[in-house]
Amino acid sequence: MKGYLKTIMILLVFTIVITGLLGFRGIPFQTAAIVDGGNVEKELVGNLPMEDVVEDLQELPDGFEDNFHEGSYEDLVKEDLQEKDEDTVENEDVKVAYLTFDDGPSPKITPQILDILKDYDIKATFFVIGDLAEKYPDILLRIHSEGHLIANHTYSHNYKHIYSHPKKLIAELEKTDELFTSILGSQYKRSSFMRFPGGSFGEKLKPFRQAVTAAGYINIDWNVVNGDAEGNNVSPEKQLKRLQETLQNKREAVILMHDSNTKQTTVDALPDLIEYIMSQGYVFEILDESNF
Repeated sequence: MKGYLKTIMILLVFTIVITGLLGFRGIPFQTAAIVDGGNVEKELVGNLPMEDVVEDLQELPDGFEDNFHEGSYEDLVKEDLQEKDEDTVENEDVKVAYLTFDDGPSPKITPQILDILKDYDIKATFFVIGDLAEKYPDILLRIHSEGHLIANHTYSHNYKHIYSHPKKLIAELEKTDELFTSILGSQYKRSSFMRFPGGSFGEKLKPFRQAVTAAGYINIDWNVVNGDAEGNNVSPEKQLKRLQETLQNKREAVILMHDSNTKQTTVDALPDLIEYIMSQGYVFEILDESNF
């Protein structure tokens, strides 16, 4: 009997010892699961293929391991998406004004416009005529060096020539691009934007629009005017009125103006035009190919 009891006691003690050892071995892993991000990741990914595991771990947000105890990965993703949604809503409320100047550069007007833009810290887009850039390369260099966008407005601006055949138009655009590079240097990155002299409106110019697109250009017309194309000495007051009539709270306003030598009143009007546009909640940007 004593031998039987002794055997039972030995088995009981052995069982307790083994159970304790097994329980003790489990504790470090559970603690590591909270502290060690590597073990957390193993728990999260489960039995996914290794390629998927690597890809998923690379996409974990910064601070994931440090913040794991504060919430789940799904919570972090939801917070990130909410932040992006908030950014999107804010961006949707932004109104953008693109100041564009055609028919320069000119030695009398363009420098004055550049001075005003510099005072307001505004960047604009200049649709430059190649022939004039060739005559006034120093002004083209200044436009570029001050951070404005240089876009193509053909070489000659001669309606009869460029609209005689689509090939003539493309040839002038390419000639002007080559000229820009020769003046601005090989590091100059060509813009794809161009503007038809007089605009690309109308069925007759459809073959020309198609040719321009096929050649890799982005044609930009306008949806707001200051009216300085309606005469050589359009008063600043009339220019402001025309701007107000055509701006009309547009979300994206591509504003047509001119910097040819006969446009002194455009220079005179420009500060008031800028002030009005700012008062309507617009921000100023250069044309961006990703938006058109």
